[in-house]
Amino acid sequence: MDDLPIGVLHLGVKTATLERAGFRTVGDLASVSREQIIRIPTVGWRTADLLSENRQALIDASDAETGTDWDRYCETTRIPLLPHEGRPRSGKDFLASLPDFLAEVADNLADETFSAILRERICQPPERQKTLDEIAATTSPPVTRERIRQKEKKLLGQLTGGLLNETYGTLGIHFRPEFSVWWKRAADRLSHLEEIEFTDFVEALSAEWEVPNHAVIAQLPIILAIVTGEPQMSGEFRAASRVDPRLFGDLRREVLGLPLNRLRLGRYVERLAEAGSETVGDIVARLRAGSLGARGGKAAEVAAMHANQLASCLRDDGLIDWRSYRTANALSCLPASPTVNAAEFVATLRDTVCDLLSVCRVTKRASEIYRLRTSRTLGSQMTLQAVADALDTHLPTVKREETVFLSFLNGVLIGHDFSKLPVWLDDLWLEYWDEARASYESARDNYGEFSENLAWKWRLTVRDIGKAAPTIWAVLSGYPTDRRSKRSISKAPVVSPIIYPDPQLPAGRIRLRGFRRVH
Repeated sequence: MDDLPIGVLHLGVKTATLERAGFRTVGDLASVSREQIIRIPTVGWRTADLLSENRQALIDASDAETGTDWDRYCETTRIPLLPHEGRPRSGKDFLASLPDFLAEVADNLADETFSAILRERICQPPERQKTLDEIAATTSPPVTRERIRQKEKKLLGQLTGGLLNETYGTLGIHFRPEFSVWWKRAADRLSHLEEIEFTDFVEALSAEWEVPNHAVIAQLPIILAIVTGEPQMSGEFRAASRVDPRLFGDLRREVLGLPLNRLRLGRYVERLAEAGSETVGDIVARLRAGSLGARGGKAAEVAAMHANQLASCLRDDGLIDWRSYRTANALSCLPASPTVNAAEFVATLRDTVCDLLSVCRVTKRASEIYRLRTSRTLGSQMTLQAVADALDTHLPTVKREETVFLSFLNGVLIGHDFSKLPVWLDDLWLEYWDEARASYESARDNYGEFSENLAWKWRLTVRDIGKAAPTIWAVLSGYPTDRRSKRSISKAPVVSPIIYPDPQLPAGRIRLRGFRRVH
């Protein structure tokens, strides 16, 4: 007990006065009388009485063998002991308890402005932190933003002092040793440094607390506020805090190799490709390196958002739960009822493709042109001029729109480019398209042979296949029925061998103001 710092006596601002007078530990006060304490400048009888009462309470709660019973001491002195229930047994438990711990601190602070700063700034992620002006406007009476900044700095200093050095100032609360020991261990590891690279900082805490890097990243705003004494992070660190911590873990090869055009990234797929990002692994690598921040523009912002969304959809086995992804993006399914066999695929194909063209709005008249011409066999399809007359437009317009929507369908159904798709396509339905592509390639541009191949593959009659063959042929070749292709069809994306992204964290340096000041 005698070796404890006098901060545990909770004498408020007079603690510093007593320290300047040479009283640094509880043992230093053992033979000092009340009259001697009062003779210290600015120390009055109230402080002397409080010192005597709290020291006696500490003596009563302490034992030579078992140490100090802090529950008993805090109950006697009527000082909240925080966290109330938290005694973290591992670094994982400690990090998980941080948000609840700070919420408890805010609930037990006598200063309402301190509580507001803690709740609205320190406990919040960067994008949801209130500004100094916003907090200043809510005080009664209102104060200046500079006054809030001063109080924020004071609060962070007292939190750091209490957690690391038992110097509580005017907080009026006490921290459990089982909780503060985790901060002290981190301080011991970093105490010889004035600055540290961000990567080294995260790895040092990960090693000390025996947790993965992403567990530290998840609580980055709170940790940095305590360590640096500043609630605001730099741009690089702020970008890192917005990254789902699961992206800093080990990701499956299938996830890293996923082409970005499988995600609903819209026109930003092309911009990201121009910047050298074509797979999820490329985006994850840039996020880990801190090079996909706000400066990357809207494309980078959308890519980061989708990467976080994918992380939230990961299953226990590390693969993507596409049902969760579909729900997260509010995507309806086409066809509405899951495809169960080839016969159903063939029977409903025309209506499903027509619905797809309508919902995607590829061109103004795409669904009508498809219904009147593209989906029909050579004997029943209308000519370009007849379709133009029926739709009150011009022949070149019909031809151009047909070419555009067939190219779009080829990219989606064969190339699996879903970036601009506002719906979700049934997996089995797409598998039938892949099988049709194989039959088309083996038919050597012969429509009759193509139809016979499909009929044999799907165990259907040529007549049954005839309901769907015109559509499939047109999508694969780019032309309506029985026209020879003049272009190569899209290939389904092939997952290339993946080079795992370097799990490098954002570059930058951290000034360890909070730790250095009290250590």
